[in-house]
Amino acid sequence: MTLGKNKRISKGGKRGKKKTQETMSRKEWYDVVAPKNFEVRQFGKTICNKTQGTKIAADYLRGRVYESNLADLNKTQGDDDAYRKVKFVVQEVQGRNLLTQFHSMEMTSDRVYFLLRKWCTTIEAAVETKTADGYTLRLFVIAFTKKQSNQLSKNCYAKTRLVKWVRHRITNLIRQRLSKVNINEAVTLLTRNILRDRLAKRCNPIVPLRDLRIRKVKVVRTPRFDAQALLNAHGEIPASAEGEARVVEEAQEAPAAEATA
Repeated sequence: MTLGKNKRISKGGKRGKKKTQETMSRKEWYDVVAPKNFEVRQFGKTICNKTQGTKIAADYLRGRVYESNLADLNKTQGDDDAYRKVKFVVQEVQGRNLLTQFHSMEMTSDRVYFLLRKWCTTIEAAVETKTADGYTLRLFVIAFTKKQSNQLSKNCYAKTRLVKWVRHRITNLIRQRLSKVNINEAVTLLTRNILRDRLAKRCNPIVPLRDLRIRKVKVVRTPRFDAQALLNAHGEIPASAEGEARVVEEAQEAPAAEATA
């Protein structure tokens, strides 16, 4: 005997199935291009939805931050580049190329831990300076004291006045050097270890140092966007290949293995 109607069961109509569109057919590939002071210009690819109506693809690409290893960007540098990560921010879209600018640089944490030692003094300095074209950079420098050639004691601690002297000299040298150059020249000084070697040479007479490193660099403030300055930073932009076509091969069933007696 039927007591009531089950409302959850409904009769199926003759409605067609909803057509599904492949997700990747609505997307396109872009090349991420680094400034011209790096040897490898196109260091990666990214994907974005195609422009549809008021949703413009370039608006979604500007402001994206991409990270790469410095050893992949400069093929002719030393092994120390493998421990540094560089980030770039997209500022302009030109065809299928994303024109980027320097965003930050940082040493890997395992490399920093490797440099730490006992029986020495760790000297750290945080310096904020402004480049000639209006970029405000914040640099974090780390250094360690080392034993003198004729020292018998196992520790090599530095006095507080010497630590302050080293920190003061690091601050002055960085501000004097970076305030006279633009952002691209500043990045060259940082990635090519020119500024680091200069700091080590000037600070070693105060107290013997080992492993002076620029641990981290951040762009704190940027000036008003200048398209011409960005184009000058990139120079001749390499030709961009069209987006990678996704070729999907049909799966073929493997022949069944014949049963052995």
